[in-house]
Amino acid sequence: MEKQGRVLALLLTVILFAGGCLAEQGVNREKFKKVAASAQTVKTALASGASYQQFGESLRKFSSEISAVKDTANSRREQELLRAYEVLLGVYQDGHTLWKYKLEFAPFGFVPQGRIYVSQDVDPIAFKYNFLTESHLYLPTRQYWKSISEDSLKIIWSNADAQLRIIEGLAHS
Repeated sequence: MEKQGRVLALLLTVILFAGGCLAEQGVNREKFKKVAASAQTVKTALASGASYQQFGESLRKFSSEISAVKDTANSRREQELLRAYEVLLGVYQDGHTLWKYKLEFAPFGFVPQGRIYVSQDVDPIAFKYNFLTESHLYLPTRQYWKSISEDSLKIIWSNADAQLRIIEGLAHS
């Protein structure tokens, strides 16, 4: 009887170990295929000179693909990959916000060329990326406001490219 108990304990140990190994297996690339494709679409939209609206549409698709995979990321590696895609989405969204303020305030003429108005939406992004701000006085109201360099967008896109390289490493390891 004691021998059967040891065999049963050994069998349970092997089953639990095998189950744990399966849970820690690599990344199911098929599961992330649409997410990877939509991330590439966002990158391509930027590289090809897409409009703000086209970029926004590709960004919404990317967000939807991430949401669709969220509940299916089972292994630790898949969860890491999902988090990396979520970081990439956040970087692209930050860039989209800066782009919006660059476009929206350009026609008013009070924002100097090459600068982006720092609104309450842009302020956390400027802080997050440690962008230098410049103060300006709006003469009609005697109110001060801030701006960041338009080159901040290049920094955001560069961060997105770096995050894509991280994702490629995670997906192929």
